Amino acid sequence: MRHPLFASFAVGVVAAVLVGIAVTELAARWIFFSLFVGIPAGLVAGVLAVAVTYAVLTRRMAPTRSSE
Repeated sequence: MRHPLFASFAVGVVAAVLVGIAVTELAARWIFFSLFVGIPAGLVAGVLAVAVTYAVLTRRMAPTRSSE
């Protein structure tokens, strides 16, 4: 993959939107302003998704050591 940073940001945006909407809808039963809970949850999920995706896409295979 030529641009792992672009792909990481794309995954992060999708994760932030999906988690934000899901948390907002789930919290709507109990909290009137559930959007104030959903937005931070979405942001945290997006940042974590960017970090994990970038780490996975840029990881180099460590040389394996054979014990033969």
